[in-house]
Parts: sequence; C-alpha cells; structure tokens
Amino acid sequence: MPFLLRVAMSIGAVFGSLGTVTGGWALLRVATYDGPFRIGEVAVSRADFLAVAVPFLIIYVLACLTAAAASWALWRRRARSRSLLVALLAEFAVGDAAMLVFMSQTLEVSPSELASAALSFTVLVALGLWYLFRKGSVVRYYESISHAFLESASGT
Repeated sequence: MPFLLRVAMSIGAVFGSLGTVTGGWALLRVATYDGPFRIGEVAVSRADFLAVAVPFLIIYVLACLTAAAASWALWRRRARSRSLLVALLAEFAVGDAAMLVFMSQTLEVSPSELASAALSFTVLVALGLWYLFRKGSVVRYYESISHAFLESASGT
C-alpha cells in the first residue's frame, strides 16, 4: 500500500471514531442548549445560531463517518476506498465553501484572505485527486486490488 494511503488509513481511523462521537455529542448538545448564543463576538438568537451550527455539524459528522469507512476499506484493501476518499474530499470542499460564505457574511475577513483560503483548498483537492487517479504507484495499487478481487470472485 502506498505511504500516503497508509497515513490516510491511520488518520481516518482516529478522525472517524473520535470525530463521529464528538460531532454527534455536539449535535445533541446544540439541540438541547438554552443559550446564550454567540457567533464570533455577536449575540444571536437560538434560531440564527442553529441555522449556522447544525449544517456545519452535520457536514462534520458525515465527513467523520466517511473517513471511518475509507479507513476500514483501506485496511481491508477494498477498491471502494478510492471512492470514499473522493467523497471525503468533496465533503471537505462543501464544508470549506460553506465556511468561506459564512466568514464573508459574518466576520471581518478581507476578500484577499477569502481568495487565499479558497485557492489553498482548491489546490489541496486537486492534489488529492491527482494522487488517487494519476500517481503511478497508487493507480497500480488500485489495479492490483481490483484484479485480486475479480480473481477471488471468479474462484481462479
């Protein structure tokens, strides 16, 4: 298994297990909390706070579950791990885009800072996709585990 896939497997196991528990707890806590509510330094209503917090927590929990599934698939040498890693990149991209929109509307962030953050994350996603679909050793790894799966399924 290529090195960065091993790293992703290890980080995904920790992030997936601990993050799912803490994210689920945070969702329950937010749903039952009576206040006061603040976004940044500004006091807001419960409805406004929930409108911001709940979508981010849901994206976080989904990303944690996807990381756990990708980690398991990598550990079991399943070809679907690549699809799960792509889904995780997509979830991070959605979360990052939502955070950029939130920051631009509620915090004093300059357009250049927003553009820099968007560019950084775009480069990270592009590198992740390149690694999964273009890097020779990773492509060969996924070809070998797909071939091994087909051989075991056909009984040869």
